[in-house]
Amino acid sequence: MKRLTTLFALVMIVASCGGPPPEPPAPPPLDPTGSFRVSVDIQGQMVSGTMVIRETETGYSGSIDTDMGGAGMSNIMVAGSTVTFDLPDVGVSVEIIFEGEGFSGMFDGAMGAGAISGVRR
Repeated sequence: MKRLTTLFALVMIVASCGGPPPEPPAPPPLDPTGSFRVSVDIQGQMVSGTMVIRETETGYSGSIDTDMGGAGMSNIMVAGSTVTFDLPDVGVSVEIIFEGEGFSGMFDGAMGAGAISGVRR
């Protein structure tokens, strides 16, 4: 009887430990809003400027202002840590990946392809 009681207690302890640990919580969704210092590599020429993204009632809006001029952003989409948008005034599509307080990515369009990077101001 003593063995049966000990065995039962052992089974109950093992059963209470139950399966694998719970999954960690999902990371918070990316908030791309803010003001960023940007560097753009256009065919080997570095151009610096500012990018601003704001949240609106219908999504996001924004603009990029560089030493070579400015352009409004459209079709701003967020998927995980990736943000895509268009600069219709210059015929460019951009994809950036956020990591911490900064991002890096590529653009492609009528002017050719290049790299863009930035950090939150």
